Amino acid sequence: MTTSPDEALEVIHRRFGAHDGHRALHAKGVLCRGTFTPTPEAAKLTRAAHMQAAVPTTARFSNGGGDPGVPDYAPEIRGLALTFHLPDGSRTDILSQTIPYFVFHDQEAFLDLLRADAARAGKISPGALLRIPLMAIRNPRLVRTLPQNLKAMTSLPASFASRSYFPFHAYRWLDAGGGERWVRYTWRPTMDQANISRSEAKRRGADYLFEELRERLGREPVRMELEVQIAGEGDDPHDPSSQWPSERERVIVGRLEVTAIDPDADDDIVFDPMRLTDGIEPSDDPVLRYRPAVYTLSHERRTAS
Repeated sequence: MTTSPDEALEVIHRRFGAHDGHRALHAKGVLCRGTFTPTPEAAKLTRAAHMQAAVPTTARFSNGGGDPGVPDYAPEIRGLALTFHLPDGSRTDILSQTIPYFVFHDQEAFLDLLRADAARAGKISPGALLRIPLMAIRNPRLVRTLPQNLKAMTSLPASFASRSYFPFHAYRWLDAGGGERWVRYTWRPTMDQANISRSEAKRRGADYLFEELRERLGREPVRMELEVQIAGEGDDPHDPSSQWPSERERVIVGRLEVTAIDPDADDDIVFDPMRLTDGIEPSDDPVLRYRPAVYTLSHERRTAS
């Protein structure tokens, strides 16, 4: 049975609390202005407009949880959501986070994890704790990728700009000559991926990542490179938990420069991984196709007067 968007938001709110006016997840974040410039290689792989010439962007750096009051020194997934403003007035989006692997085939297993996590925090019936070992049995990738994902969550970055970000869905890229290939994205930092200790992070303060970002943008842009991994024979683009071999071809297709905090932003924007443009098509990934309805409902609720 598929969990409805309303039910999904209830699960999220049980885990993180309901916070009026804020996103259900990635509640603490900041919007920034920037520019994306594609590489010459990008236009060979897709006819998408933002891979032909530079376009303005809106980026949002965030902490991953649903509590806007969480301190930046708490263990967290970090997020980078980006919308590309295309020449015809439309948009296309990429949503990403710092954990390198999404370990669930569909949204139901992910929501079960949130239910179990809420139970562990004492927020719902302790019986739900039984879901944790069952999930490990049913999802061997959860165990196999746990060390890398835990490291990404528990290590504290010196800056939002010092992390790689992973959009875990695959997309079909169509080029001008009718060729096609499946790709997955990674945002790569152009600075060292430095960590700091928890004591140092606490010394810097509850909002140290956002303060560092503002200070950094006062002197230089945040620069990231967009890399695509190109699927090979046998790679599954429709399962978000599938892992493609590391030796698959990788190509840098563009460079992002985030230049300033957006002083006029009210955080009303919706980022949608299914908001695509000509030259890029979605897979049959069930999580990819589930997300827009939840995001739309969350936006309606947080902007209701």
